[in-house]
Amino acid sequence: MIKTSRNGLLFSLLLIIGVLIAGCSDQSPATTPVPTTKAAEKYTAGDVIARTSPSTDQALYVITQYDRTTDQYTRQLLYKNSDGSWGHFVNNASEKVPRTLVESVYPVKITHVQISAIPVVTPTAYVTVSTTISGNAPDVTNISPAFGGSDATVGVTITGRNFQNGAAVKLMRAGYPAISASGESVSSTTEIACTFTFSKAEKGSYNLVVTNPDGQSDTLAGAFTIGDVPPIIGGVSPSQAALNETFSLTISGQNFKEGVRVTLLKSSTEIICTSPVSTESTKIVCNLDLRPINGASAGDWDVIVLNIDGQQTATWNQKFRITGVP
Repeated sequence: MIKTSRNGLLFSLLLIIGVLIAGCSDQSPATTPVPTTKAAEKYTAGDVIARTSPSTDQALYVITQYDRTTDQYTRQLLYKNSDGSWGHFVNNASEKVPRTLVESVYPVKITHVQISAIPVVTPTAYVTVSTTISGNAPDVTNISPAFGGSDATVGVTITGRNFQNGAAVKLMRAGYPAISASGESVSSTTEIACTFTFSKAEKGSYNLVVTNPDGQSDTLAGAFTIGDVPPIIGGVSPSQAALNETFSLTISGQNFKEGVRVTLLKSSTEIICTSPVSTESTKIVCNLDLRPINGASAGDWDVIVLNIDGQQTATWNQKFRITGVP
């Protein structure tokens, strides 16, 4: 009897243990949630951002706001002033862009500006003004020279008619501040002499506007171009050589680029001066082979330098002479 009771008790204990083990196996293991955090924004309101540093762009994005909830920047196009500083808006248009996209495409911070101090300068279309004021309105027909470097100071002469003493001269391009001339001198009613100073001015075509003191003005559309300064040939050494000679040619002048092309030209025949090297902006050295197989013949030839970057050329105001067989 005692043995039977012991066996029953042992069986009960084993049954209880089995139930407990089965109950534990049905429970999922407790997990602790891992907190997630967003990356901190790289830019703040007022940062002017660019793709590369330094940037020569005349318009870049400025960050005006960051929204942590949507992880988006609000950005707006910011333009340079005529003195090269940032800047002004041309309108109030802005856009929202994901933070990761902005920071990957525009990884460089150029500068920081005060958003509240940035004005809106709306582009203005400049047209000829017709008025009923007594006297004839100015009539602009030409400007010489019609080209200037983006960092140059250029003296120009403007021709036309009906110019008055005290006339003001400007270069204008929609979306950019006007560039005013200095030292305007009206030598006659048909000619004005003045000077433009370009301080990193935006390259491109500009309208020329002359305004008389009585308010009447005239515009010559696309009259002036701002860009890279063209090359100037000051001298060539030697300035002549005999047919079949091979020698080193040296060209002195200004505004030569590293990538240049030097040729002699007569009618439609061209002799290429090979391996041109511009070690400085004032000198080019190249190799000239005057054998007939290269197109050489006796006579006077034009010397032409081409700055490959910008496709700007210069022609020597004298001639290179090839004499007969030595």
